Amino acid sequence: MLMLLTALTDLRAAVVTVDPATKSGSSDVDTLEVKAVKVAGDQVGFFVQSLSESPQKLVAKVSGLKDQDYDVYINGSFIGVKSGKLLMEQGLELDIPGSVTDPDKMRCLRALEPRVRPEYERIRTDRQPEVMRVAFMFNQVVDFIASGIRNDRTYRSATVILAPSGKMLQKMIFMTRNDAETTAMAATRACWLIQKARDRIYDVIKDPVLRNTSLITLTPVDFSAVLSKMNGKVLVKAIIVNNCDLPISGNLSFDPPKGWKHNAKSLSFDGLKSGKSTTLSFELIPPTKNAAPPESIPVAANVRVVQDPFVAEVKFRTTAKAAE
Repeated sequence: MLMLLTALTDLRAAVVTVDPATKSGSSDVDTLEVKAVKVAGDQVGFFVQSLSESPQKLVAKVSGLKDQDYDVYINGSFIGVKSGKLLMEQGLELDIPGSVTDPDKMRCLRALEPRVRPEYERIRTDRQPEVMRVAFMFNQVVDFIASGIRNDRTYRSATVILAPSGKMLQKMIFMTRNDAETTAMAATRACWLIQKARDRIYDVIKDPVLRNTSLITLTPVDFSAVLSKMNGKVLVKAIIVNNCDLPISGNLSFDPPKGWKHNAKSLSFDGLKSGKSTTLSFELIPPTKNAAPPESIPVAANVRVVQDPFVAEVKFRTTAKAAE
């Protein structure tokens, strides 16, 4: 998206202040951050990062500039010439674009970020062959996640260089900002490679415990269940939240006390989309009228994730207990 440059202050715009003397900057809103300020002689460069996925307007005011004209470059493109006085007093108005990445992909990557790296760090020194194989794949996934998130974040930014007119432009290196198509593709490819890793673990890891725990780490699904007793009835409610970029299907399984049954018409779910949740509820039927109700029961969500030709199945386990 082309950055707009004007000398007019928009009352709706946030204000970013850049101080070349201290190589620092600040913003009057918490959705914008000055990440870097560089100085080379009279030339000043700075990098502004948006922390919002929505488009943002800002006015960047730069202090301490000399009384001379400056060539203005935004994201590597020459925009025009502005005086130092104007840049200090009125500033540059910039439009920073919002995210161009599929929100389902970003939801998945952000949900995986705090899950995968800690697990990789925990197992990376284990010398068991299958654990080593999982650790290798986890290390790759950490890079996939970082690439997708970094590209999306950097696209929502602006690099500004103010170079004295008539003088040679000096090289200043900031974060590389790709175009919209490349940015969106980075997250799409990252999620595709992660699904490929799920498929690989599902196919080649023989230890069933290691296989399932590894797939839990790579599949951002939240699963919870609660048991309640009301009017003499024992009720179980299970909630499945899909933070994966792909739809998930599966069913609920549980281990009731001996002799107990349930009245659920269906314990299956199909095509649960990214960002959506489903609730499966049922009543436990006692074998006799005076049977003591259970305090808890084990419940599992059996989840299947498919992106042809890659398939993985994973079991999420929890214990349904009465709320305290």
